Amino acid sequence: MRAPRSLRTRIVLAAVAALAICGVLAGAVLLAAVEHDGRNTVDKDLRQRAQSILHRGPGPPRPFGGRPEPPPDERLLAGSDTFVQLAVGGRVVEQRGDVPDNAPDVPEHDGLTTVQIGGQPWRSLTASIDSPPGARIQLLSSLAPVESRVDRIRRLVLLVGLAALAATALAAWGFTTLAVRPLARLRAGAARVSGATDLAHRLPEDEGPDEVRALAHTLNEMLVRLGASAEAMQRALEATRRFAADAGHELRTPLTSLRANVDTLERNPGLAPDQRQALVREIAAEQERIVHLLEGLQALARGEAAESLPRDMIELGDVVDAALYSARHRHPAVRFELEEQTDATSIQGWAGGLRLLVDNLLDNAALHGRPGGLVRVRLEQADGMLVVRVDDDGPGIPAAERERVLEPFTRGNGAVAAGTGLGLAIVAQQVALHDGAMTLGESQLGGLAVEIRLPLAAAEGVASLRS
Repeated sequence: MRAPRSLRTRIVLAAVAALAICGVLAGAVLLAAVEHDGRNTVDKDLRQRAQSILHRGPGPPRPFGGRPEPPPDERLLAGSDTFVQLAVGGRVVEQRGDVPDNAPDVPEHDGLTTVQIGGQPWRSLTASIDSPPGARIQLLSSLAPVESRVDRIRRLVLLVGLAALAATALAAWGFTTLAVRPLARLRAGAARVSGATDLAHRLPEDEGPDEVRALAHTLNEMLVRLGASAEAMQRALEATRRFAADAGHELRTPLTSLRANVDTLERNPGLAPDQRQALVREIAAEQERIVHLLEGLQALARGEAAESLPRDMIELGDVVDAALYSARHRHPAVRFELEEQTDATSIQGWAGGLRLLVDNLLDNAALHGRPGGLVRVRLEQADGMLVVRVDDDGPGIPAAERERVLEPFTRGNGAVAAGTGLGLAIVAQQVALHDGAMTLGESQLGGLAVEIRLPLAAAEGVASLRS
């Protein structure tokens, strides 16, 4: 049997079922008490009658059919559903009262018991008497009045119970209708959220009972998470479209040049060796430019979708050490120096993005600094922030151009080194993703100084990382 789908119906059925169970238990206890009380009353009456008879004595036995009419005070009134038997030597010698046709023999043991006579229950009290010797007296009273009273009460309990169940069902239906109104309003509010553009809608959290308010709060938190996920997905789609557009625009020139050089080689198989070698070098340079351009575009696309990536506790000092080791191999003619003036370099962030940030800072300084020059990296702590400063000894960037060079594919007017114009844009992107700040200024070495400020991780986070 399938349970009803309606919450209102389930609550009504639960209330009716609970009342029915309680009513059955209470009715059973009531009927048992009434029956017990009725039996006790019959037992008390039998004891009183037995005391009266035993006090006067039953008199000498008389043969059946020869009994005189007993005195009024000893007569068991006709119509009382009660009779008495006297047995001597195990044989019934006298009976009085409403004696049924199939009266039982007098039992051989004393006390109260319930017997069946003609299919009806009777209450029996048996007692021994002294005169005549070996005589026993048995008083019996029908339990039919008690059974009739129990039946009447049972019917009354059944009728009252059915009426109570009907009233409970109606009351539960009405009260449940009032109780589920906040859920109906909550459902209507949730139904208004039909697409990603509606995720900013919030459900009311100040209506209904605590459970409904808690549900509304949970749904609102879910809408916040869905909104964040939708925004991250939208940013990822925008990054993909921008990647495709930028790649198509920026790759057109080097691919055109590459195709022109290849055509030149194909049409002129008799070129002089030095000319052929020059064309091959140009082809290799264009190919390297294309690779660097694609890597930069890919880095920008990953950075735009990085908010959805998990954040970890990162030791930026270790990231800088690893980046310096790689930079020395990429730029063997450049001298790199590290000044680390703090041990607290733990921040919370995306490890790949932080490595991308440091790599591009070092490459930018090495490419645009003086050939065979010096790049100085400094790590320190100031005002609760971790400061990373990279200085080079190149020509630097004029103050009027410093904001502009942070845009993708933008290079300073005085830049002469090969590059894609994406290095500082990638750095700026990663700084923003890690809630930091970036400043371009003049270096003490004579070139450009790039200063990055990133928030340090909380003390308890650092303790858990080290443990």
